[in-house]
Amino acid sequence: MNKLLLILHQIALRIRWCRSIAILFGLAGLSGFVASLFMEGGHYGHWLEPSLVLILWGMMFFTFIQLFQRIPTPVLPQDDFITRLGSRILLVFYSLLALAVVIVSLILVWMSYRLIYLD
Repeated sequence: MNKLLLILHQIALRIRWCRSIAILFGLAGLSGFVASLFMEGGHYGHWLEPSLVLILWGMMFFTFIQLFQRIPTPVLPQDDFITRLGSRILLVFYSLLALAVVIVSLILVWMSYRLIYLD
């Protein structure tokens, strides 16, 4: 599980410059979503599903970058018992968070496919 956490940390460090792009994707999706809901005549109704997908991917991308830029330090043998226990608990929490991010990303891929390609 720690290997997954380290891989996600390395990816987040490489793409941290994309945070503003992720925010722009989310805002573009939000503007398309609002336009499709409130414009008269139904001219923008076909933007609703792609805008929703864009919002979700922008938020997921930004959250991923923010969460995994800094991960907890590894457990060191020279630390005292309480410090090691706290470090282990924090590592388990981040590992579960990494697993949740992978699962949510897979669900988001499935939802994106269903929303865009299947009517």
